[in-house]
Formats: sequence, C-alpha cells, structure tokens
Amino acid sequence: MIDKKIPPMLAVSGKVFDDPDWLYEIKWDGSRTLAFLSSTTRLQDRRLVDVSHQFPDLMNLNKFIKANEAILDGELIVLKDNKPNYRSIMMRKHQQNKLKIDLLSKSNPAMFITWDVIYFDGKELLNYPLIERKQILRKVVIESNLLRISDYIFEHGKTLFAETGKNHLEGVMAKKADSKYYLGKRSRLWQKFKHHIVLNAVILGYRTDKTALVLGLYNEEGKLVHIGNVESGISQKELTAFMEVAKDIKVKNNFYGAKINNVQWIMPVLVCKVKFMEWSENLKMRAPSFLEFVYDARPYECKFM
Repeated sequence: MIDKKIPPMLAVSGKVFDDPDWLYEIKWDGSRTLAFLSSTTRLQDRRLVDVSHQFPDLMNLNKFIKANEAILDGELIVLKDNKPNYRSIMMRKHQQNKLKIDLLSKSNPAMFITWDVIYFDGKELLNYPLIERKQILRKVVIESNLLRISDYIFEHGKTLFAETGKNHLEGVMAKKADSKYYLGKRSRLWQKFKHHIVLNAVILGYRTDKTALVLGLYNEEGKLVHIGNVESGISQKELTAFMEVAKDIKVKNNFYGAKINNVQWIMPVLVCKVKFMEWSENLKMRAPSFLEFVYDARPYECKFM
C-alpha cells in the first residue's frame, strides 16, 4: 500500500449542525495531500499526482513518525500572518522551475497538517472507526514545525463554525466518529461547512455577450490578474449605472493578459465587492456573487491576501 497511488476519501457540502456522535475540526485552506512515509517521503495530491519535488522542505517528514511506514491524510498549507494562505500553497504546488522551487521553499515554507492515518507498519486501518484512527495517529506522529496534528472537538459544530468565521478561516469539517475510510469515495459521513470569501475586486471590463463583470486582483508583482467573472446578484439598475460610467473609460486593448473572448476592457478604476465559495486551483472564484459597487476603495489596494 505504501508504494501505490491512493485516492483520498472526500466530503460532501452540508449545513452546519451539532451532534454528539460527530467530531468537528478546522477546514484547512490548502492542498489535500497524502503523505507516504517510510525511509523516504512521498507526497501525493487528491488527483494522484506526485508533488514531492515541489516541496523539498518537507522531504524529512518521514523522520517525524514512530513507525517504519505510515500513510497520513492531511493538507499542505503555507502560513501568512498565522493563517493558511491558499494562493501561496498553490503557487508552490504548481511551480516547476527548480530554482524557484528552492527559493519558495525558503520564502514560503510549507507545513503538513494531518488528521488521519490509514496505514502503518503493514496494517491497513481503513475499516477502523475514525476515532480509533485518530488515537493511533497521536501515537504515530511526532509533531514539529513541519508536521502538525489537526485538533478536533465533539458535538459543537455550530460553535466551531462561528469561531472559524471570526478568525477568517475557511470553515469546518464534520466527521462521523465511527466512520470507516472509503478510498476515493465522496461520503456523507464526512461533511464540510465553508464560509464565503468576501473581497473587493477591480473591474477589468464586461462581457459583451452576457451580463457579467470581468474581475481582477493585484498580485505581489503589482500586476492585475484575472480572477473570474461575476454575473449573479447584479440588478438592472446597478448595471445601467455601471454602463453609464464604463462608456467613458473603455480601452481597445486587453493589457491585463486575460485570455477571454467577447470582453469590452476598461481602465482599472472601478471596484466592486463580491462573495464566493472558494478559490479554484488556478485561482479563480467559485460560485461568485456580486454584492455592491465600492466607490471609496482604491483599486491598487485590491490584492491577493
């Protein structure tokens, strides 16, 4: 099992609830990963892709287990201001240039947060109840600045969800305490509750074939990057007012680099507030919804957090 590619168990989206038979833990905003630890370290993402070479700073994870072999389930994260930063971990995960990989491993060091163990020292744990697997995890893992165990609580999912919202974390995972581990299956025995992400974005233009605003954020190099389009939530009154302003700031060329057809580009001087479920791996908004135009915001302050 230690040498195979293994699809992780997946959760379904749900509505937050309390239940004494369930445990609740923070949903970490990173990249889902299985760590295969033996005399070496191998990291595999949820799509069965080996991402080990992108994380040279984590190649000593195998030294932090009290076992000859173990497979841990968890999340790769990069912390910024003591919070997981999704853009930073995605930037690391998709980097192929060796020099940049080495530089990023120092400027954006990664950490593996584990919440489950599905194999150790020749024994598969798939049919063990989750709570027993978590007890074994505590015995197997030696915590360090590279490897941490995700804490959990019983019953009080709503309280934890409220606290994660206050602390601007992604959300909460709920798991049936006696659940088995189903490889590659999306199961209601694991549920996820996510907070919406709310931010101000620069309006880069608008679609000419449908009602949609084209949005962007400034990256660390000061360049505007396309983050997706929003059409849900815009009223006809708001759209009419926007078009009245936009007609005077049109530009002919797409100087943002976004590869989209049927767009009228405008100068980057207008800002709107949007909410969405989460970032995709290519840093696009998932299920975005327009909230309002923001007239007192400075476009250059609309940055990736």
